[in-house]
Amino acid sequence: MKTNYTARAYRNPGRTSFVIAFRHPLKSENGRPGRKVCKGLGTDDEKEAKKFEDGMNALLGRTDLHSMAGRAEAARIFDPQIVEIFYEDLDPVVTSHRALRNRLMELPSENDGYTRTLLAGITGAGKTTLLRRLIGPCADRGRFPSTSVNRTTTFEFELITGVESYGAVVTFLTRHQTQQEITESVSNAVLKAIAGASDEAVATELLEQSDQRFRLKYVLGGWHEQSGGTEDAFSFDATATTATDGGKSASAQAFLRATLKKVRDIAAAARKEVEPLLGQLDSLRGDDHDYALDEMQQVAEQSDEFLDLVNDVMDEVSDRFKGIGAGKFTKSSTGWPDAWTISLPSSQPDQFIEAIRSFCGTHKDQWGHLLTPLVTGIRVAGPFRPDWIPEGEQYRHVFIDTEGLLHARTATEVPGELTSLFNAVDTILLVESAKNAMHSPAAGKFFEAVASTGYTSKLAVLFTHMDTVSGDNLSSAASKRAHVFGGVRNILDNQVARNVSREAARQLSAHLQSNTFYFAYLDPNRYPSTDKETVAKFEARLGGELWQLCEHLRTVRQPDLRKLALPVYSFESLGLAVQEVSLQFLEIYDARLGYKRLETIGPAPWQSIKAMARRYAEGWFDGFWLSPIDTLVSVTRNVLTRFLEVPLSWEGKKLTDEEKAAVINRLKQVVNESLTELGKARLWKVPQPNWQEAYGLGGTGSTFTRKQRVRDIFRRQIPVPQSISDRWAQEWVEDIKRLVQHAIEFVRGEQKSN
Repeated sequence: MKTNYTARAYRNPGRTSFVIAFRHPLKSENGRPGRKVCKGLGTDDEKEAKKFEDGMNALLGRTDLHSMAGRAEAARIFDPQIVEIFYEDLDPVVTSHRALRNRLMELPSENDGYTRTLLAGITGAGKTTLLRRLIGPCADRGRFPSTSVNRTTTFEFELITGVESYGAVVTFLTRHQTQQEITESVSNAVLKAIAGASDEAVATELLEQSDQRFRLKYVLGGWHEQSGGTEDAFSFDATATTATDGGKSASAQAFLRATLKKVRDIAAAARKEVEPLLGQLDSLRGDDHDYALDEMQQVAEQSDEFLDLVNDVMDEVSDRFKGIGAGKFTKSSTGWPDAWTISLPSSQPDQFIEAIRSFCGTHKDQWGHLLTPLVTGIRVAGPFRPDWIPEGEQYRHVFIDTEGLLHARTATEVPGELTSLFNAVDTILLVESAKNAMHSPAAGKFFEAVASTGYTSKLAVLFTHMDTVSGDNLSSAASKRAHVFGGVRNILDNQVARNVSREAARQLSAHLQSNTFYFAYLDPNRYPSTDKETVAKFEARLGGELWQLCEHLRTVRQPDLRKLALPVYSFESLGLAVQEVSLQFLEIYDARLGYKRLETIGPAPWQSIKAMARRYAEGWFDGFWLSPIDTLVSVTRNVLTRFLEVPLSWEGKKLTDEEKAAVINRLKQVVNESLTELGKARLWKVPQPNWQEAYGLGGTGSTFTRKQRVRDIFRRQIPVPQSISDRWAQEWVEDIKRLVQHAIEFVRGEQKSN
């Protein structure tokens, strides 16, 4: 018997805006269709809300339109907002926030006389401090962009110099992405409450996710019991803070206290429902305890009170957009802001910085008035020019600052979002602190990514904090540089050579001999003296070194690939390479799932496995630390690098060894461009129903069963080719073969067109 689904528009108590709730026929809950969905309508007009309710009920009655194939017809019949609410998160397509910024403000290129530089590095390496130096006086006056001792940059920050007037584009998480983040924050807080944590611990879980990427405390305000601390002592603060009257702060605190009470009520109700079936939580141990927590969390998430609380928080977050007076918002059909833009004359730098403060600030005084966690990227243009630029010299650069490597937690790969930028820039600048001397595992993984994607010629390394390097055997600047560069050689010899190839390590080593830079005292607060004359000498010397760096960035040239020559490969042996990919990938995730012990990879907590399944089930990707797609792409790149570097022969003109390396690196680049889509298809788009089933599991042993289902997905989608292979494994080999053949033909076409 077919279920008839209906929608209802209503206001939550104490709210003016309407929400619409209905059971969705295309979304499952506990293996059955009809998951409850609750979305904000963005209106406080009762008649308009009733109109939306009638429209949704009409769409729910049109079962012939209940598929992605029916969206086009639905769009012809129904209000765009109703269509978006019904279909918005069914199609596994990630919104391109970068493309949206490009439409609103084009990023200048080499044709415009500009040089593009990507800044990458671990959290705290000094990327943003370096960027401030490259901006000039405007950064000093406004403490812009934000710096902090604790993970400041959580989105792409793109800076364009040499523009006559100021302009900015800010892009935001979609309504669906924001609701997913808030849902997870509320769910994690409920889980803490179920476990009996203190008010402060529960509030912290709500306001700051453990990976410190989505921080609701910036939007809603900090918990009143939290101590001041020094986390944001060097953040984007101005002489005039935007924090407003205590009335609004009191209102924010009242909302947080009410939210905490609702979280505890939801947690108590979940325990009350589950404990009679599974026993008292405090008496359970091991897997039984984990299973009970999972059941309680699931019961809580399915309650009407939970959905209402998520919508309360969504409404509160949405209200923050209304406090932005300057600039202009671009909105979706549901009224949710997609982007914000502003333009101001060059005579108003302070007004410009003040206008964008709400989107990238982190200072504690501004908590409760910021939109920073909702931002996916900021593009800023203006007449930025440091004082150390020689008179008469042009300063046309695009600097792209990125989220710190290993921002969330230790992972086994560099995110695909970062490697996708390699092709779009002229230089990849890895910023590393000399205090670490390349001891961070992230640096080695980054070298692997650069080598296996074929962008060795674009890489440069910049060491900060050279003033901290000391030792009895380090008596000169040259000895300090040699000591620090020894960390580079160690990674190349012991990690890149092993995981990628010896040839890749050799190329990187030779290239970095003349593409490594060393800086001390980038942060003026660290100067050993406050004497004006001494400081002036520091500034003059540092300015000269920064100008040399910029000149290097401007004059870097890529290899000439117009030689008509290509490598020839044996595709019969490609199956062995694919077998190696499968074995490595499955070994990593067997360790993550707890089926195998590896020295460098431990088992992920059950909550993380569930969170990963949720993201793949719902098509929601936010940089979560468990990323099978990124792992597969990384492993495949490394293995194919070894395959590509050893061709059977060459056809065409005779090339030098360096010219051959350049052609092979170009093949790696083209292969990399296709790998991410292949990974998405294999591990997300095709098995998405299986992910939905794994995430929606409930009942006895669900945490263990979920791990098994996830493992089954990996083993089916990334099979190990054997001597007598099955159809699934053969298709996997053919996918890789087509990808390599496409790269060869693509490079052949490039050579002919040149």
